[in-house]
Amino acid sequence: MIDAFTLDVIGLAASFAFLIYSSWSDIVSREVSDRVWMIFYPVGLVLTAIRFVAQTGLWQQILLSIAITVAISLLLPYLGLWGGADGKGFICLALMNPVIPALGGNLLHIVDPLFPVVVFSNAYIASLCAVLYPVQRNLRVQRRHPLFEGLEHESLLHKVTAFFTGYPVRIDELESKPYLFLLESIHLQESKVERNLEFTFRVDLDYSKQLTEIKRAAELGLLSGGIWASPGLPFLVFVTLGLGISLLFGDVVWYFVSTLMHTVALMF
Repeated sequence: MIDAFTLDVIGLAASFAFLIYSSWSDIVSREVSDRVWMIFYPVGLVLTAIRFVAQTGLWQQILLSIAITVAISLLLPYLGLWGGADGKGFICLALMNPVIPALGGNLLHIVDPLFPVVVFSNAYIASLCAVLYPVQRNLRVQRRHPLFEGLEHESLLHKVTAFFTGYPVRIDELESKPYLFLLESIHLQESKVERNLEFTFRVDLDYSKQLTEIKRAAELGLLSGGIWASPGLPFLVFVTLGLGISLLFGDVVWYFVSTLMHTVALMF
């Protein structure tokens, strides 16, 4: 019978294999072939079945872990916050690694017994680092010309939000880089153009109508300074990073919360 350590090693190796490949595929083509799931879902199901036999005392925890993962993976795509591949990948990860990896001992010091939830929270922490790219890009652009040309009427809150989540891009970039999400709405009114910042971060939005309006406005010479857009990396990239963070550092969110609570307790 395969022991828990061997199951964990196989599950983690298979997880990194499909996550790295699917992340690369999603970045390059904005889609992940169903063949990936045809290969790795059976592997996950077999590993789960073996766990029920090898780790009989954890079957309730395993079922709960997979059930919560499935719920998250169905809810977030429904809300437009994830793509379909993100949900499929997260479920596959849970099938392969439903519990905290043994790794020869309690090496990770993770409190939450539901390992996929730990990976999920760490993935979102990793995604926050993506804000560094728009910030550094905007700081460089700001030295050459005003960032919000044509959007001077927008509130300070909208401008700050745009500064941290996106940057101005050329019109031709909007079509050549499909991972960009528009942060502006364009409305043509005879020889004038009305521009407004909008923040609707849904991965399933169709920007074709907006792109047509933007092209028309650009042809009429009514746009300058670029169009504000947000770079949208596939969340599978951050799930991959979240898995690595979980193995190296454990539950980052819990560590932060517990440290903060301990600090507050010492103060009082």
